[in-house]
Amino acid sequence: MTSYNQDNKVGPWAHEKLKCLEDYLSAYTTVLKKQPWCTGYFYVDAFAGAGINEIRKTGSDNTKPQPLMGFYQNEPEEVEYVHGSSRVALQLPNPFTKYYFIELAPDRVENLKAIKREYASSRDIEIIPDAAANALERLLHDPKIDWQKSRGIIFLDPFGMQVPWKVIEDIAANGKFEILLNLPVGMAIQRFLPKSGQFSNEQREYLNEYFGSTEWEEIIYEKSTDLFGGENTTKLQDSGERLALWYRDRLKRAFGFCPPPRLITNTRGTHLYYLLFAGPNETGARIAAHVLKQGKSLGNKHL
Repeated sequence: MTSYNQDNKVGPWAHEKLKCLEDYLSAYTTVLKKQPWCTGYFYVDAFAGAGINEIRKTGSDNTKPQPLMGFYQNEPEEVEYVHGSSRVALQLPNPFTKYYFIELAPDRVENLKAIKREYASSRDIEIIPDAAANALERLLHDPKIDWQKSRGIIFLDPFGMQVPWKVIEDIAANGKFEILLNLPVGMAIQRFLPKSGQFSNEQREYLNEYFGSTEWEEIIYEKSTDLFGGENTTKLQDSGERLALWYRDRLKRAFGFCPPPRLITNTRGTHLYYLLFAGPNETGARIAAHVLKQGKSLGNKHL
């Protein structure tokens, strides 16, 4: 998938993310192909999407297009499309031995089925029409897979906050997968983090589940006491960056390796999300570090 919303369209910045994905997957399959002990290397797309998406053209580079009588304002006559992550993975010169495409939306599942038919003679594809968390749980504990001789990479590219920390923990515990993860700090997470720092119990519980911790609150909010003894809560100006660094540190503890993430922005420089790699293998981490550092990253900055 390429982080599209309900309209199945993506912003032009999707090119940058998909290039990172392609570069890493190409290196990954080249390395695994040469390992005689490895009999299976899998690509798992947890939010596989439709396989091809229209590039959103708004004339103003907004992340939310403004519809006008069924059309997009200032939309050019020529429509540009981009291959989604599923096709990017399928078109590698050294393909994976197995592809798992997870997708919940029925219309996108049908598109994926068409792609499976297209590649029937050359790629082993399994389509799983389910929520990502459910499908990943079954896959990670599949007794038919010889995990001693198998490795894989999972692409976690949701539009919002559909990947709770429990899913990350389960992948890390399996020990055979690397992940490439979209952390939607600017596109989704910040919308749940008001400047006031005031949350309902339900909102706080949702955020605790997503992050798998209550620490997020002290990472991005600062508390102080006013002259009358009251408590003030202030959201820190660099809250998005602090959150990404904290999340990266937790990924590193869970998997073993997690190089600096890459910041993806729109053409106006607005922060959209961070692209992170995590895995148990040092070689994979070195390759990912090279791929991710080609753009804007957090470098080695610490909190």
